[in-house]
Amino acid sequence: MHLREVSCGYYRWIVDVIYDARGKMYLNIGWDKFARHHSLEAGFILMFSYFGNRDMSVKVFDEMRCRRDYHGDSTDEEDD
Repeated sequence: MHLREVSCGYYRWIVDVIYDARGKMYLNIGWDKFARHHSLEAGFILMFSYFGNRDMSVKVFDEMRCRRDYHGDSTDEEDD
C-alpha cells in the first residue's frame, strides 16, 4: 500500500497490509514509521481514503479536532 498525508502528493510511505480471518484490513510494517514521522498520538482521528491501485491518503486531526497540516496548504481536489 502507498500511504500519503493528503496535502503531500510527492511523498508516499510504503506500508504493508494484512487481513484477518474476518477480512478486516490492518496497516502493518511501515505504519510505525509513518506514525512516528507524523507524531501521531492517542486521541487523534485519522480519515483514510482509498483510491485503488494500492494508493491511500490520510487526513490527521488532533485531539482538538483541528486538522494537522504537515506540508502546507494544497489545492488538490481531494483536499476539499
